[in-house]
Amino acid sequence: MRTAVRIKDIAQDVKLPISTVGNILRNDSRYDKDVRRRVMESAKRLGYRPNILARGLKGGRTQTVGILFPMGGVHNPGELVQGIATKVNDRHYATQIADSRYQTDIVQRNLQDYLRRGVDAVVIQVVTTMRLEEFEDLFQAFRAVVLIPDLPQKTSADQVVLCRQQAINDAVDHLIHTGRKHPMVLGPPESEILKVEPFLRRLKERGLAFERKPAIYHQSNPASTSMADVAWEALETYCSDSVPFDALLCGTDETAVAAYNWLESRGKKVPDDVAVIGFNDSSYSKFLLPALASVNRQDEEFIQQVVNMLFNRLENPDLPPQQVNIQMKFVYRTSAG
Repeated sequence: MRTAVRIKDIAQDVKLPISTVGNILRNDSRYDKDVRRRVMESAKRLGYRPNILARGLKGGRTQTVGILFPMGGVHNPGELVQGIATKVNDRHYATQIADSRYQTDIVQRNLQDYLRRGVDAVVIQVVTTMRLEEFEDLFQAFRAVVLIPDLPQKTSADQVVLCRQQAINDAVDHLIHTGRKHPMVLGPPESEILKVEPFLRRLKERGLAFERKPAIYHQSNPASTSMADVAWEALETYCSDSVPFDALLCGTDETAVAAYNWLESRGKKVPDDVAVIGFNDSSYSKFLLPALASVNRQDEEFIQQVVNMLFNRLENPDLPPQQVNIQMKFVYRTSAG
């Protein structure tokens, strides 16, 4: 069996004191960049693996980041979590991933578990229904906390905010510019603040008057059926006699696909009769016929900003709380007309 590489071995290789090498391997940023580079290159070449458990038991840094995301929902976060974890691993930190299920009590239990395990920092996706004030004392116990909310939050933690308004503005502007007079929005009740209200706000700003609220609501997070099924059912219920819209902004790409098929069943063509726009810019969107216009969440920029903010806090613990806004983008395709 191969003998484990020790900090002492790296110190001998780079001709530096053991204490210096140990500090650098624990991500101490006080040392010159060239010195840190020499140590990290030596550690990689020699095959050094830190004993994270032992380090945590001693009360030191474990170089571990907890990633706490809701694993369900219409926008699967798997690629986001994997992207964050990969970049964290590239910085020589390990990750512990858990499912928050959108619930305050589960987030709280996981944070407490992370603390018992000596986790240094956490990345948490939060929703508007979570009671963040219940987490503040726990946040203070970590070396870094990065939140990912839908709207800016009052918190001591750093946050990367996913902003939808500009993308929705651009989508509405396109619909009006191409002559649509009766656009509507389709989504679940919990999308009211994040999608429905921004949609209605832009319609009013562009001078498009409406007597009846141009929104169709469908069931949220169905347990025994798909989002496409509940979207179809909502369209059938709301539009029993006729199709009252000439454009439809859907809360997800999946419900947009349902709208495609429902419109076809009513003898309507996309985009000739009705323009359709989805949300999340799923990988299959551009392969639909017609190609589905959508709102892109800017995942690559989001992942990079989260990781940058996390390590900036680890290296600069005295900074005031930081906030970065990620602007989602409207992606035009044929379905928008």
